[in-house]
Amino acid sequence: MTSRITGICVVAFAVMAMGPAQAQTTAAPDAAPVIEPEALAAMDRMSAALLALPGFVLTSDVTTEKVLETGQKLQFGGTVDMAMHRPDSFRIVANSDIQQREYYFASGKFTVLSPRLKYYATADAPETIGLALDRLKTKYGIELPLVDLFTWGTDQTIRSRVVSGYMVGPEKIGGRTCDHIAFRQKLVDWQIWIDKGAKPLPCKIVITNTDDPSMPQYSAVLNWDVRTVPNAADLAFVAPAGAHQITLVDQIAKAAQGDKQ
Repeated sequence: MTSRITGICVVAFAVMAMGPAQAQTTAAPDAAPVIEPEALAAMDRMSAALLALPGFVLTSDVTTEKVLETGQKLQFGGTVDMAMHRPDSFRIVANSDIQQREYYFASGKFTVLSPRLKYYATADAPETIGLALDRLKTKYGIELPLVDLFTWGTDQTIRSRVVSGYMVGPEKIGGRTCDHIAFRQKLVDWQIWIDKGAKPLPCKIVITNTDDPSMPQYSAVLNWDVRTVPNAADLAFVAPAGAHQITLVDQIAKAAQGDKQ
């Protein structure tokens, strides 16, 4: 999951608030890790619904936890807004009080912009979104927020990393009735809420970094506009006045150079 910041406390609170019969149906499995077919089927329905969209506009309210050296956790709010035109362009704007980043992909070019610092970097990328995301991760070490949601049905490595998954139960998210599903994989726990309506799109996601003893979390509540399909040309990057271009570091070339030294 993106940023490795995708809640056991949430599940525990929900179970405690229910009656005994309800708690038994939503508690996590006590035995060895199990992947319930219903959990994967719900993810597959979500993936099919996402892949069927020619484009969309997505706004999300996000919360990120940072862990201090003292072990104290701090929470920071923000937003991630996304516009996508399949199969070849997107724009992601991530804003918070601690960081601002804008990401653009169109016409085989990827650009990342820091609006506050007025620096941007551009690199060539494959022509389709999925291949471009893979190139950004492997070559430049860039993982974009929330994008794993959109590659579930096309990237089998994501599915293969899941070691357990189960249905928690239906819950309300912003007026929407959603299936709450919990997954575990190495170093990461993640929960997802999927709309039970006609369009089974994700309503909320929570990612817990289990590699850190403090288990910081990243959460996002997602709001969809599937009636708006952006034009690819409107998602292309245009350098703002006064911005300076820099170079993205090629992580593969850097590692190879380090091996030679």
